[in-house]
Amino acid sequence: MVTQKKVLTGHAGAIYDVLVHNNRCFTTSADKFVARWDIDKGQQDGFSVKLEASGYRIAIHPNNQLFAVGNAQGGIHVIDLAQRREVRYLTQHQSAVFSLSYNPVTNHFYSGDADGFLCVWDGSTFDLLITLPFNCGKIRNISFHEDGGWMVFGGQNGQVFILDTTFFNEHYSWKAHQDGTNVACFFNDTLITGGKDAFMRTWDWKAQKLLKEIPAHNFAIYDLILMQNNEVLVSCSFDKTIKIWDPQNLTIHARLEKKQGGHTHTVNRLAKISENEFISVGDDRQIIVWEF
Repeated sequence: MVTQKKVLTGHAGAIYDVLVHNNRCFTTSADKFVARWDIDKGQQDGFSVKLEASGYRIAIHPNNQLFAVGNAQGGIHVIDLAQRREVRYLTQHQSAVFSLSYNPVTNHFYSGDADGFLCVWDGSTFDLLITLPFNCGKIRNISFHEDGGWMVFGGQNGQVFILDTTFFNEHYSWKAHQDGTNVACFFNDTLITGGKDAFMRTWDWKAQKLLKEIPAHNFAIYDLILMQNNEVLVSCSFDKTIKIWDPQNLTIHARLEKKQGGHTHTVNRLAKISENEFISVGDDRQIIVWEF
């Protein structure tokens, strides 16, 4: 069902994040470099940025070519891709930036840190709009409803939070996982969460009601993406595996590990290229392109 298409290598340290834009992918690594890769050619395309501290998360404004990198010291580098230079360095966060996302509907960037602070930034100027303290520990991932009107993130304390993206009011929050909610994504009228406890759960998020739960991995789940027009769910984990699921009932379709051409160490992040192709990155310094 899913096969390895190619492997890209070049980083000298664990790869923490990957982002796809215009048939290129950006990666950030423990080697303190941000690199850009030509996916078709399977090689770096000449663009790279050297940071003073490891970059943990990356996000991009697809229209004005502003690229943001959140680092281990709490800073956010704002890079103009056309000019190939840093145009701003943001220091609002006082701890490592573990999540960074762009919402095209509202033209906002969102960042979350190790202390549970969420910041909202203007997507064109990177002026700070609001800082919200959630006191939830590390915020690892921020994602959005398909209409852009809702945002969701989880905390190290296991809580999941759903806010509107107009006034940033907290409408729903509940304890989703015992040891930490690492990732959450909207699926139709439900929410799917993955936790440090290795469980995957689906929720009626407006009722804050658990619908189904399964022990999906052996260790913490780090990322979730929906593929093939939301008919397939992909997860990755600290246990070195990628798994393919039916998002309706959480039944497993496939398991991708070393013998299938997968990773040999922790798989940190996933990024969708198209409905039939995605990328995974991990601590083994590999960028793997997969296709259905």
